[in-house]
Amino acid sequence: MHKTTNTGALVIQALTASAKVRVELIEWQRKGPNALLLDLSAQQQLGLVYPLSPDLMQPEAPVACYVLQQGQYHAVNTAGLERLTLRRSEAVKHWLLLDATWQEAAKMLRQSPYLHSCYRLGIRPDTPSAYRLRRNQKEGALCTAEVVMELLLQSGYPTEKEQLMLLFDEFNKRC
Repeated sequence: MHKTTNTGALVIQALTASAKVRVELIEWQRKGPNALLLDLSAQQQLGLVYPLSPDLMQPEAPVACYVLQQGQYHAVNTAGLERLTLRRSEAVKHWLLLDATWQEAAKMLRQSPYLHSCYRLGIRPDTPSAYRLRRNQKEGALCTAEVVMELLLQSGYPTEKEQLMLLFDEFNKRC
């Protein structure tokens, strides 16, 4: 969050004053997990926005996984189908993004056992990343701001998405 090239700061800047969307910066601590995250995870009210690996896409995967497309959650495995049916009226309202490179985020996830059973949400963007500093990243990888813009758009918050997009475009021009 402290790097000048970090787009997570743009998310905070664009959405902090929003009356519709709440964002919060929670500093990750390997040895002292955040109490709110522990509580939400224990209540199965926390979803993790994270790339869906092939093993999680298998029908028998133990973690409920979804893809958000056109405002609808689509289950990609059996656990996801079962939980989606049970929870239609109580959609996950708390989504966690690990604001780091994908390599750092993978390490954070490995070292945070309380996140292992969280719902997973994969993003399938229609367009490749526009982030200039990440031109040589793996295919389909997005920066934090791009992931949040996709979430906002798919979740019915186009005005908030536009606010973030304006900041991101200006930021990207300076990179």
